[in-house]
Amino acid sequence: MSALLHGTDREACSVTHESTRNESLPTDGFATVVATNLPQAVFVVDAEFRVIWGNRQAGQFFPREISIVGKHFYRELFSDIQFIRPDYYPLTLARDTGRPARSVMRLEGPRFFELFVARASCAQRARSILIVTVQEITSTFLPLERLRAIHEAGRRLTEFPADLLIKFTPEERKELLKRRVLSYLKEVLHFDVFEIRLVQPQTKRLVPFISDGMSREAAERELSVGLEGQGITGYVAATGASYICEDTSSDALYLKGTEESRSSLTVPLIRYDAAFRPVIIGTVNIENPHPRAFSHDDRLFLEIFCRDLVAALNTLELIEAEADVATRGLVEEIHGRIALPVDKVVSKAAEAEAYLDVDPGKARDLLKEIYRIARDLRAEIRSFGSRLPPTEASPVFQNRRVLVVDPDESIQKDAHTYLEQWGFLVETASTGRAGLQMAAMTAGEGGYDVILAANRLPDMKGWEFFKSLKEALKSDQIPYVMLVPIMMHDADHNFVKARELGAQYQVGKRPPPPGQTSGGNLIVKPLVEVLNSILGVTAGQSANS
Repeated sequence: MSALLHGTDREACSVTHESTRNESLPTDGFATVVATNLPQAVFVVDAEFRVIWGNRQAGQFFPREISIVGKHFYRELFSDIQFIRPDYYPLTLARDTGRPARSVMRLEGPRFFELFVARASCAQRARSILIVTVQEITSTFLPLERLRAIHEAGRRLTEFPADLLIKFTPEERKELLKRRVLSYLKEVLHFDVFEIRLVQPQTKRLVPFISDGMSREAAERELSVGLEGQGITGYVAATGASYICEDTSSDALYLKGTEESRSSLTVPLIRYDAAFRPVIIGTVNIENPHPRAFSHDDRLFLEIFCRDLVAALNTLELIEAEADVATRGLVEEIHGRIALPVDKVVSKAAEAEAYLDVDPGKARDLLKEIYRIARDLRAEIRSFGSRLPPTEASPVFQNRRVLVVDPDESIQKDAHTYLEQWGFLVETASTGRAGLQMAAMTAGEGGYDVILAANRLPDMKGWEFFKSLKEALKSDQIPYVMLVPIMMHDADHNFVKARELGAQYQVGKRPPPPGQTSGGNLIVKPLVEVLNSILGVTAGQSANS
């Protein structure tokens, strides 16, 4: 072969312009024999890219009746080729520089061939010739090409311009993701049906996220994570293993996506937590109208693509989470502004009810209605927050009812801030009389789970409030906590009196600045410990944790 390249074998240059089917090259030249019998297709091309000679394998590209000798390599023989890389003009590069050139060319099918070109001199020709070898590499190149394409698709999938996404609604972002996924994935895999479902952590339901080509019944079908009865999607979400359904008519796990689907491929969407443990967050399913349409290579490519898809979903999720935080903050601000005015309505209405003596039955009914409406208003406000996605730290005192009786508005605000954060339903009163009336009116609905009351109220002392509370509720088992200002000389005296009546708990609070009636604060840690004790919350459930 070296003689053919360097022109030292004169017989190798004694070529004729005849078909490779009837080649008349001398057979005594060693280089000619080697070139003729190589497994690769070999072409000898002149400086104008016209074929001088080709071996037997060169004829595989053309019908037997066509003679390739004298024909232009590009324009007449390979007019439909596409050079991929690394050299996009291999013949020109080898001819003009003298350096060997290499490229991969694509033909219809698609079929891929590796092409080498080297310039050689020939004593019988004034100009150099080109030796071109062509070998099919489809079986090895196509998987690598698909792998490259899937990586490129994944890279493009995650390129979301932040300034644009912020302006998009969640539905618009989902539609953008759907268009990208379908566009990029169909370059590599062949399918007619596509679906993404996401796992809802609290319920383990597989919620439809994106679908295309799926029947309406299948797209709306309720599925959960499970090994049985939840189809292939539920099975993959439960096991974390990909699943190839070669024939939908004989696979017991398969649930119909469309009438035409005959095979499917389902892979899990996996994200890793802070401890690098895999967490299955969803599934991707594609279907094809032909049996056995998906191979294990397809499975590998889809799994690789899904890694980038998880990154894209995470990007969208983070943006939505930021919006949720802003929305939650708005709800909390609205609630903080409305809570105290509503409390005052409730407190004043309850206090007035205790003093009214003109048509007391009618007045009592009206005041009870005002009280009910005010409480319904607060419940409605709270419902906005409950419809938002839950945070990781779920409230441990969910829906427990607490009454806070204290004239200090700062204490009332603290109660709303901290106790509602833990899950309590909080109501406040400013006087002992209002607190007693609210406790009596609520008794028929189950009463309060905890009652916190200041050691000194505008209209009575703390122990007097507790005594009256026992009489109003006709019970000795009252979950009562006295709020005692720290470093107050009469604080202990009030609690001693209350303890003699059966009170068990007291919690310190910071008093307002000297000369002011408002500005105190709850002391959170001891309050949590007392609430845990009263409500029987275990250490593992404690708000402290």
